[in-house]
Parts: sequence; C-alpha cells; structure tokens
Amino acid sequence: MKTSLSKSLDYCNSHHESAQAIFEEIVDKQITSDSKIINPEQRARDMKALFPILLQQEYETRIPSISMTADELPECSSDFRQFLELWFTRWVDKFTKEWKSLPSEGEAKPKKAVTDRALVRLVSSSGHAGDIEEAERWAAHHNLYMCAENIGGNLLEQYIAEHISPYGWIWCRGKILTAGDFCNESCTCMFQVKNKTNTENSSSKGYRESVGVEVWCRMRESRKNGEIVTYWPELIKIIQAGAPAGVDVPDDIMSEDDYLIFVKNVAEKTPISLPTRKTRSYCFVTQEKKCSTMISGQGVSAPRPSISTSRMMA
Repeated sequence: MKTSLSKSLDYCNSHHESAQAIFEEIVDKQITSDSKIINPEQRARDMKALFPILLQQEYETRIPSISMTADELPECSSDFRQFLELWFTRWVDKFTKEWKSLPSEGEAKPKKAVTDRALVRLVSSSGHAGDIEEAERWAAHHNLYMCAENIGGNLLEQYIAEHISPYGWIWCRGKILTAGDFCNESCTCMFQVKNKTNTENSSSKGYRESVGVEVWCRMRESRKNGEIVTYWPELIKIIQAGAPAGVDVPDDIMSEDDYLIFVKNVAEKTPISLPTRKTRSYCFVTQEKKCSTMISGQGVSAPRPSISTSRMMA
C-alpha cells in the first residue's frame, strides 16, 4: 500500500496536479468549523503541516499503514488521484476521531481479564492478607491501579501537548505517524513518549532502533541511590531543538511536580469506576470519597460524571 501511495504522489506531482493541493482540499472538506472536534481550525493547520512527511524518503518508515478493501480501491490501478483521495481521507479520519475529546475527559476502562482466584488464594495466607476477603480487596486495589495505567500514557501525552503546542509542536493523535507521538511543524523532528524506561516491548524497541526513532521516557525504571529519577530536562531540550527559528522555549515549561498536579486535578474530576465481580462486589473511587470502597450486591456502579479540562488545546 505504501508503494501505491508513493507512486500516486509522484504521478500527481509530475502531471501538474499537486498532491499537496489535493490533500489540503480533503482536509478542508473533512475539518470545518462545524466539525465536532476540539478546535477544528488548529487541527486543520496541524494536519496540513504534516504533509511533507509523505514526501521525505528518510521518514518513509513513519508513514502509517492505511487499510483499504479491494472494493474500495480504484478499478483502474492507474487512477492515482482517486487512490490519493481515499488514502488522504483515511489518514485525516484517524486524526479527527481522536480529537473528539481529550484523555482527561474520558472514563478509565475497567480491566477485562478475570482475576485469577488461585492467586487470591496465594496471598490470603496468614503471612500476607490473612483471609480471602482481605485478599480480594487487595486484588481490587491492584485492578484499580491497572485501570489507571490504561489512561496514564494518554494523560502524559496530553500534559506534554498542552505545554509544547505554543512552541511549534503537533500532537500526532490517532497513530497518524508510526512510532511518532509528537512532530514539529517543520517536520524535521519527532519523538515517541514512554512513561518508564521499561515500558517498551522488545519488538517495538527493535523497530525503533532500526529506523532511528527518538524516544523520551518520563522516568527511570528503578530508583538511583534511593531516589526516583525523571527526565523532564531532556524532553525540554528536544522541544527547544525542534522549535521554529527565533522561538525561545523556557527551561521550565514542564516538570515532574507540575505533571503530578495536572494528574491530581484530573483524578479529582474523573472517578475511576471498576466493577470487580458483577454478583458480589464493586470497587470504585467517587469524587467525594478518594478511597476504594467495597459494596456488596448486584447492579451497583459508581457515578461517572463527565468533566471538562481547565486548559483546552489551542
């Protein structure tokens, strides 16, 4: 499919039909002031700014795979414009679908896997939980942490985006770039975000190293001399290096303390609802009560009010 994209781009550009003009037409049709996404005008500018990546050979590995069925493809393989229109439409769709809301406005998804009762038995011994009921509470708390982990990475990206967008950086939501969470407006610098140095599987690491993807990790996997190590200054250097000429990026635009305040504010507005077993108990966090609570019975669930962020992306 990427070969077809490359051929279509080359053909249109060499036959007095600018591929970029076609792309911008698609963007203007799909992202309008009536679009139900956050700040559609800025989203359209962001999408248009990313077009040069499609033409730069060194970034060929960053172009995402766009799925198309045989029925959707042009009947004639030489209908390059039709292919481009379809590919561009799908690419823009990936971006706009993510911008209908922010991670901080969503609800954490409960763990889908069943808790292993054998493991509950293992930790219910007198040397640990002491009994089955307490072990089940521990399991519920563990599930709550796993639920939080499901949204932690997206919240980290949102925090970063809110601080670096004014300095010429684009949050590439919807996996519109392969292994690229952020890209500068000139398409000369991009990087991927990881929460810890150990949150990358071997296949992802192998791919990243083979194509030279820059990755930033928020924190070190283990403590150093008993202290938690974070890498915000390194991230700020990346942002400064990729900012437009003449734009000064302060050395203190982000920090671990400020990020923790951001997460705390989100947590106070967004309760994490986590049913642990339909017929017996539910573990949830409410806005009024910041601790986990076990409620017996059936059909009980935690309230899930929607929230709005205090800072909206410009």
